[in-house]
Amino acid sequence: MSAGLARYLKDFSAPPPSVPDVFELPQASEIAFDFEPEPQIDLDALRREAHEEGRAEMQAEMQAMYQQQIEALMASQRQAEADMAAVYEQRMAEQLAEVLPRIATDVRELVSTHVMNALKPILDAAMTERAVESLAQTVRSVFAGEGGIELVLKGPGSLAEKLRERLTGLDLDFKHVEMPGVDLSVEHGDTVLMTRLSAWRDSVEELLK
Repeated sequence: MSAGLARYLKDFSAPPPSVPDVFELPQASEIAFDFEPEPQIDLDALRREAHEEGRAEMQAEMQAMYQQQIEALMASQRQAEADMAAVYEQRMAEQLAEVLPRIATDVRELVSTHVMNALKPILDAAMTERAVESLAQTVRSVFAGEGGIELVLKGPGSLAEKLRERLTGLDLDFKHVEMPGVDLSVEHGDTVLMTRLSAWRDSVEELLK
């Protein structure tokens, strides 16, 4: 289509939008500004907070440092004590090795002496009973069948009485003669029978020296 012909045809396209001649702007009083208020900052509070935080951090660092120093000192002290204990143990071992044999000998002798002193009365009584019983058996054996004879008992009266009790029932007469010492003798003519309690006591006294 030529430009001349197009000029005489009807324009069927959409009309352009109408533009008002004057833009109507709202009044200044009708405009609402919605701004958030500026926050209020408390500088003193911020300074205090920063100061407290710094102080807390410094205290934590100092506490950690002091704790490390204390642990190091304690470890050093434990090591020193261990070293000292090792030295003392060595010295003690050396001294004990030298002294223990002598102590053991002294203790053994002391204990033996005390034990013997404690047991001596019991042993004396037991040995006395045994000696009297042995003498009684010997008298029965030697003077068996010899009734009506007199036996002279020489020694402590207590031993003579014990012997009489053991010879009860035999046809024997007894005459007691009190004599010093610990032994009891039985005499008839040339026959002399006696205990050996003095030898026993001499042996005990020798041990206790």
